[in-house]
Parts: sequence; C-alpha cells; structure tokens
Amino acid sequence: MDDSLQAKLRRFLADDQQRNAAQLSSGYQGSVYLYDDNGYKLVIKQAGGGMLTGWLHRLMLRREARVYAMLADVEGVPHSPGFLDGTYLVLEFVEGRSLKAERRDLQNREAFYAALRTIIAACHSAGVAHGDLKRKDNVIVDSYEQPHVIDFGTAVMRDGSLFDRLMYPLVVRFDFNAWIKVKYDNDIDAISAEDLQWYQPTVIESVFRLLRRFWRTVTFRQARKRHRHRKASGN
Repeated sequence: MDDSLQAKLRRFLADDQQRNAAQLSSGYQGSVYLYDDNGYKLVIKQAGGGMLTGWLHRLMLRREARVYAMLADVEGVPHSPGFLDGTYLVLEFVEGRSLKAERRDLQNREAFYAALRTIIAACHSAGVAHGDLKRKDNVIVDSYEQPHVIDFGTAVMRDGSLFDRLMYPLVVRFDFNAWIKVKYDNDIDAISAEDLQWYQPTVIESVFRLLRRFWRTVTFRQARKRHRHRKASGN
C-alpha cells in the first residue's frame, strides 16, 4: 500500500462522522466500512473487542491479511492493498449481490458454477482452502454474472500452522462439497455424472446429512416444500 493511500485511509478513519456514516456492519469481532474516493471503493475491516478479545481479533485479521496476500494473483478474489497499522484489513470492494440473493435468477447456471469451481481450484493451487462456501453470502455475483469469493476469515493455509496443515486436505474437500451443495441446492441425488467427481462427503457431513433427512421426514418438511411448489406452479 503506497504512502498516499495510507494517509487518505488514516484521515478517513480518524473522522468519526465520516467513518460512522460509511459503516457497513458491526459485530463482536469488529466493524466494516466502505471507503469511497470518487468511485475508488475499498472495504476496511477493523478488529474490535476488549483487551483479550481485541488482541485475538487483530490476530485473526492479520491471519486473514496473509491469506489475501497468498491469493493476490487469483482472479475472482478481492485484491488487498494491505494491512494498515496492524488493525485494519483493506480490501477491494466488489460490486454485486450475494449468491443467496441471486441464485434463482442466474441466466447461465452451468457457466456461473464452472467459473466458481475454477476460483476454488485456483485458491487451492495458491495454498488456501476457504472453509465456509456453504454460506452463500460469501459468493458475490457481479453485473456480468461472474462469481467472486469473499470472507476468508475461516480459511486454512497449506503451509500455515500445524493446525492448518492438518486441516487443509479436509477443508479442500469441504470447499468442493460446498460447491456441489450450493449448485444443486442440497439435492445430492440430482448431481450429474460429470460433477459427481467433485463430491466426496466426509464422515461428519454424511452423519449430518442423515440427521437432516430424518428431521425433514419427521417434520414433513419435504412434503410441505413439494406442496408449495405445486401450488406456485398452479398444479
């Protein structure tokens, strides 16, 4: 991050009125702001919390900054200008809506999900596994219907800590399994023969799937869902 941008961001963050007006969200882990300099938009993530939790959240944010640095050459992941003053993670702002909001309106689903899988594989090639792609808010759909993967707060690194190295192969599987579940809206039986190669459920996921099916059966959730679909279609 160059000195000029650092100075601008510090002035922005020091102005309480301007910063508070630009706040996108706030929670126990910290706050997120939108910096807009005549159309040049950045997201600024600030670690929050008290003495102990604040230290932990800053550590987590620093870790996330390292992840974004590893993904600097991956298309479809926001670029990060850097980590400001040991407290603020600065990220490129991605215009668009979440996949959660857009998934029913995709014009070319196959092309979109193929592009998303390419991004996931590129992240893995760079040594990063996301770990939370089942959450559709972590995928942004831009105006060209291209995917962008955001929020690497739970990511693990292939060459990171011992925990990361142990978890990395499992989280890689989580990522591709999540891609399948999002693409097929959790309808595992509908997976195409071509896509089946990407689905390798872990023991944890298999047990959870059985429990979920049992719960849907005893609560008649699937039957109610089919009834709503028939009613919506006029049948």
